[in-house]
Amino acid sequence: MARRKSTVILVLLTLAVLLLSPWASTPAPTVKPASPSGGTEALPSASPVGEEPAELAVTAVVGMSEFETLQAQNEAFRLRHPDVSVELRRQDPTEAGRRWNVEEWSPDGADIWLVPNEWVTALAVAGELLPADEVFVGEAISEPFDSLVSQLKWNGYVWAVPRDMDPYVVVWNTKVLSALQAEGETKFSPPLSPEAWRELPGKLAEAGLNAGWLAIDGSDPLALLAWIGTFANRREDAPLTSAGQASDGGALEQALSLLAEARSGIRSGPLTPAFWRSLAAGEAAAVVARNSAATRALRTLSGSEAAALAIDRSAWNRDFVWPGGVSIVLSAKTKHEEAARVWAAEMTSRDNQLQNYRQTGRLPVSRSLYSEAYGIEEPLNDSGSGGFPNEPAIASGPEVASRLAEIGALWSGLLDGSVATERWKPLATELFADFKRDR
Repeated sequence: MARRKSTVILVLLTLAVLLLSPWASTPAPTVKPASPSGGTEALPSASPVGEEPAELAVTAVVGMSEFETLQAQNEAFRLRHPDVSVELRRQDPTEAGRRWNVEEWSPDGADIWLVPNEWVTALAVAGELLPADEVFVGEAISEPFDSLVSQLKWNGYVWAVPRDMDPYVVVWNTKVLSALQAEGETKFSPPLSPEAWRELPGKLAEAGLNAGWLAIDGSDPLALLAWIGTFANRREDAPLTSAGQASDGGALEQALSLLAEARSGIRSGPLTPAFWRSLAAGEAAAVVARNSAATRALRTLSGSEAAALAIDRSAWNRDFVWPGGVSIVLSAKTKHEEAARVWAAEMTSRDNQLQNYRQTGRLPVSRSLYSEAYGIEEPLNDSGSGGFPNEPAIASGPEVASRLAEIGALWSGLLDGSVATERWKPLATELFADFKRDR
């Protein structure tokens, strides 16, 4: 009996070992790292943690303030992802734009670039980019506004992750405009009609005011298109399409004529703090400026200086204004695709968008951040309505960058005197007429 019991016990122990051994050899389940704090619609569910260490080079075509903010955000990324090192380099936007316009800008071997939205599809067509669709997770692609995403799509793919936007506004010197009006008159109350714009230079001269009628960036074609849109009360991409030109009632031709005829009254220097003080003192009747520059300037001026100026965002009620955004693109030559995608996602997180806004004034790109809870001061149209930023661009695609470069070269030539005023309108008219063919 004792021998039988011993045999039974031995058999049971053997069965137990055989049954348990497969479980003992099964690997432990992998736990995915948690998403960074704040969350974002663009964060992927996986991290490069655990892969071989990655070294990323990033070139950012941004201003110094934006670059400093990016550096701080990148340092936070490094602490979360010690296996990924990132080298940041900056290119001045004006210089990079000049090189782009003369076809001298070229990729510098970086894994990631931050570039103007208008460059994205041209780089994609040139074979320089990876599609960015995989950076977005779930419904994340619906978060950025249509005005932005339409600039980043080509051939069925999204080629960039939008980081911010900074459309143009008009800042009026209300004291100067008030001096032009008789009691009870409203012709020169902003925003001005095309007729009032055409009369403005002469009215300033008649009133003996030593003020320019317009101050504007002479290096940016988007500034010119913003002013043409304001003059004509039209969407800002209309001059780049045949349909937009056909229905403008001659407004484009009138705007081009005014720029030539009243060239001497245009101020085109850099918008420095000294410029904004001189503007408040009566240097110009109106200035076309980026929203971030205008809001920052009015906050730094004294109370009496700021009281003379008014920011006009009424153009944002039109169907389309150029968002003036910067997006993140991934090089097709990167050897660290997953690490690059994670970096792009985290640099465009909701938290980082809000930090960008608070430190630089550049607007977030996610719809959900425009609730009262986040304190965005600039009003935007509701997503259920038309108007900016809910309408896609009608002028989009790889040819837009070259078209803008041609406009920018001619525009700069008018303002620096290399294009004579009598040649401006024929050349500009011919240039825009060429766009009608929708090359």
